[in-house]
Amino acid sequence: MVKIALVSFLLIVLSVTAIAQTGKDACHVYVVDAAKARQAFEGTGSEEAELKALSAAQIVFPDFFPVIGEEELTTKHYAFPGSKLVITASVFYTDESMASQGEKASKSRADSMIIGVTVSNRAKPDATSEAAGESVIAEVTYDEYTNKVRAKKYIRIRGRSYLLGIECDCMAKRVTK
Repeated sequence: MVKIALVSFLLIVLSVTAIAQTGKDACHVYVVDAAKARQAFEGTGSEEAELKALSAAQIVFPDFFPVIGEEELTTKHYAFPGSKLVITASVFYTDESMASQGEKASKSRADSMIIGVTVSNRAKPDATSEAAGESVIAEVTYDEYTNKVRAKKYIRIRGRSYLLGIECDCMAKRVTK
């Protein structure tokens, strides 16, 4: 009976510890047709019509949840709307790239998060490396205070201007200790 109680206690304590150390960053990619968005903001006088026009101007792809860990790379691919082009979006976690100071001067942090997105004729293995070509990337110190991270840029495809971006909400599924 004592053994069962001890094993149960250890399982509960260990599972709570594991839960306290996990989190999920929710990331998504978006594309906004700049001309359609501008028309939506010019206004028709009807809020409902403006919202409908703005909705037609943007595509937000479903959330994905990158694997969080040292030297972990998560890459997703999406079809660029109305074309044969491919969007490559990547999230990379490392502890060797961007050291910064913590809340106390003696406490430094080395973990960082790098996000990137690019569009090309074919899927790329990674949107955060030089091999990705004309990508946009952002890097941020990654700790329990990291909230949202975004990288975006304007691109021209078939004569139209689009805003392409990736955004990660690092507080989306965070479990506090």
